[in-house]
Amino acid sequence: MRVVLFIFIFQLGSIYLIAQPNNTQPLIDAVTQFHTPVTGNDAKEMVSVFEKLASTTTGANAWIPSYYLAILYSRLSIKNKNIADSYADKAIYWANKSIASNPNDENYSALAMAKISKMAVNPVLRWVTYEKSIYAALNIAKKTNPNNPRIYILEGSLTLNKPYLFGGGCDKAKPILSKARVLMEQQIPQKLLPTWGRQHLEDLKKSCVFY
Repeated sequence: MRVVLFIFIFQLGSIYLIAQPNNTQPLIDAVTQFHTPVTGNDAKEMVSVFEKLASTTTGANAWIPSYYLAILYSRLSIKNKNIADSYADKAIYWANKSIASNPNDENYSALAMAKISKMAVNPVLRWVTYEKSIYAALNIAKKTNPNNPRIYILEGSLTLNKPYLFGGGCDKAKPILSKARVLMEQQIPQKLLPTWGRQHLEDLKKSCVFY
C-alpha cells in the first residue's frame, strides 16, 4: 500500500479569533519561522522553541505550541526512518495535548496526521490498526469546521493512495481534492494559525489531475 508522505510535511486557517496580547510575539515569531522552508536540523531547533512555548503559553493560545509540535514530530517521523516510531509517538502525544487544551478542527487534523505517520512506518501491517482512528479524527475535524481545506487534503491524499479495490484511486480522490482547492482559495490567513496546503495540492496534481 502506498502512503502519501508529503502530507506530513505539513504546515494545517480556520476562523478562530485568537486574542493576541503583547506577550504573544515569541509565539508569532515561532509560527512565522515554522512556515519558512527548513532543513532537518532547523526542524529539531524549532521543536525546542515550541516545547519552551508549550510550557509558558496560556489562555486562548495554549493549544497552539502543542499543535505545531505534533506537526514537527510528524515531519521528523517521515524523514528519520530509523526512529520513525518514536517521533510518531511524540506527534500523537502533542496532538492529544493540543486537543485537551482546546479541541478544534486543526488539532484533530494534526492527530490524524500524526497517526498517519505512525501507520507509515509499516503501512501494509498497520493500515487496519490505524485506519479507523485516522478517519475518526478527520470526521471530528470536519464536523467542527467543514470549511478547513487541510482536512480534505489529508482525506484526498489517503483516498488517492488507497488501493482501488478498497475504494481508493484518482477518480475517488478528485472531488475531495477539488473541494480542498476551492476552500484553500477562500481561507483568510492569520498570524498564529496553520496555512499549509497549496503546495501539497500542486504535488498531488502531479499524480492525479483534479483541476
